Amino acid sequence: MIKVALGVLLVIAIIAITSFHLNQIESVKNKPKVVEIDSFDVDAILREHRNVVAVRGTGSMRPLIPAGKPTETVAWAILDNTKDFNLLEAGMVVVFLHKNGTFVIHELSMLDKDGWISSGSYNGFYDSGRVTRENLRGVVTLIYKLKK
Repeated sequence: MIKVALGVLLVIAIIAITSFHLNQIESVKNKPKVVEIDSFDVDAILREHRNVVAVRGTGSMRPLIPAGKPTETVAWAILDNTKDFNLLEAGMVVVFLHKNGTFVIHELSMLDKDGWISSGSYNGFYDSGRVTRENLRGVVTLIYKLKK
């Protein structure tokens, strides 16, 4: 009886570990490409891309987006605002209009009946409110940040 219980626990542990690793792989797959540059040539970025967003340095998305002063542009994000809401996936980084009226760049965690639950990758908590079809501004496909 004890051997059977231990066997069942072992199978459950293997499934849990495999599921965790598959979720990590899926999350990495959905991350935007990051390009490190020597300086922000805003004109060149704007010539090359259409939907460009300046990202402030709150630190909530470290290490993908560096920390800095809240008034300082620490990165430029390129958005795909044509992505169908129904095709969003966990791990994608999005820009959305938060219920407090600010734009937020965070990662999608899980979908519930009210929309996507999101969080900064460096935060230990989920955002209040949800990412919905109405407040989604785009999926981040590329991030330009300064070389260290």
